[in-house]
Amino acid sequence: MVVFYVSEFILRKISEEHNAVDALDLAERAADYVTLEMGYAPNMAYIHDFFTAVPPGLTQADLHTFAIMQDEAMTGIICLAQGYEYPTDWWIGLMLLDPAYRGRGHGHTVIEQIKAKARDAGMMMLKLSVLNANPRALKFWGREGFVLHRHAPATPESDGHDRVVLKYHLEGG
Repeated sequence: MVVFYVSEFILRKISEEHNAVDALDLAERAADYVTLEMGYAPNMAYIHDFFTAVPPGLTQADLHTFAIMQDEAMTGIICLAQGYEYPTDWWIGLMLLDPAYRGRGHGHTVIEQIKAKARDAGMMMLKLSVLNANPRALKFWGREGFVLHRHAPATPESDGHDRVVLKYHLEGG
């Protein structure tokens, strides 16, 4: 089992087989974001996508899903795709925090640990996309040092959201 210690939080590797019900419970607590992104309340199909949606050119082995744990409580989930868009990139596909833990420095603590682990793994860049309709997330990622990489307008094949793709260059990676 892969475990990262994040101050009072632990990032614990999770799987759909063993953790789908707990991940759905977390997504239901964070339904504000899920509803913004998807247009409906979280369900098992959303959780299935969290565990299995792989970016183009990658395989399931490149996808790493973690629970953000405080004691025995799942306070968030995060998904990393290793090697998207380039071999030395980690793509943060989703970081979803329980609203009770937002705005209190917990996200910063988790991202600092992710940055350290990415450097240790020889990665050069962290990337992610943020919904234009989520200004709070844009501010958060900006405070974490992420900068504009490109705009990703909605297409007929997409979910209808315009996004901003952000990047963070890892020094020493």
